[in-house]
Amino acid sequence: MNQPDQQEEWVQCGVPLRRIMIAVDDSKASMQALRFAARVAPRDADVRIVCAAEQPRAWQAGGAYTAGDAWLKDTLAAARQELRLEAERTLEQAMAAFDGQVASVSGHVLNLSGEAGAVVHALSAAASEWQADVLIVGARHRGRMKRWVDGSVSGALAVCAPCPLLVVPAEYETCGEPRFARMLVATDGSEASAQAIEAAMRLVEPQIALRAIYVVDRSSVAGGPVAAPGLEETLTGVGRNALAAAREQLEPAGCACETALVATGLMRDDIAHAVLRDAEHWNADLVVLGTHGRRGVARWLLGSVAQRAVEITHLPLLLVGPGEG
Repeated sequence: MNQPDQQEEWVQCGVPLRRIMIAVDDSKASMQALRFAARVAPRDADVRIVCAAEQPRAWQAGGAYTAGDAWLKDTLAAARQELRLEAERTLEQAMAAFDGQVASVSGHVLNLSGEAGAVVHALSAAASEWQADVLIVGARHRGRMKRWVDGSVSGALAVCAPCPLLVVPAEYETCGEPRFARMLVATDGSEASAQAIEAAMRLVEPQIALRAIYVVDRSSVAGGPVAAPGLEETLTGVGRNALAAAREQLEPAGCACETALVATGLMRDDIAHAVLRDAEHWNADLVVLGTHGRRGVARWLLGSVAQRAVEITHLPLLLVGPGEG
């Protein structure tokens, strides 16, 4: 295949991302999310960066006041104003990273209520209203989470975001390359996996190397209804079929693509760990997972795998729910 033909085939394989939303705060995780977003955003993309103006602590704690408590009312108003100013300063710094790099960049302050789950709801609503092609967030795994973009938020968004969710852990460090170059897709042969691959194709460029893997869950073999050797053989056959389907779906990208069967350990192991081990060994820049699937001999429970992966990953994850391809 000559180069012009390859380029033409790539252009036809998926519509590139055009509307990219990034959630930020003042954490290292958010800075890493911004850096990775710059690696995946096309120059003709529209980028919207959102930041939360949190409620003052007295409000979050459920502190009530009466009409006569004017001093408390004024104090809370001043605190809310200061938090909004902090959010605006964070937005200005984040927006500067994309100045001249994309078609447009805008900032938006999200006003949070004091209710539990307010961050997840606010982000989901903002992404839906703006019709984002992807929502990018940072995640931290160590210590007590004090900022609004943290591991618990990204974990909850993994199953309820209205668009594909790209989670970038604070621990992730780029290799200095301006664009990402290696994408790993985990498949179980389900429709959810096919939709995840379809969404991933929107990030594919001709120079990207692709790898599709199927994880044979050997840790579940011992407790299965079929004798262990027979069950593992069945899972292996299902995996080969899933990989063949994934290869066929990825082929139009015109990129170098490989497939592999991967197995969990027999004890104290799971699919999420197996996927991320393989991704790290292969030096992947991005791991792609569907977030919904069916449990059974043939398929994983993808929602559980995706949420577990968010908790432990040191690599960026693209999580795709049903209908988001």
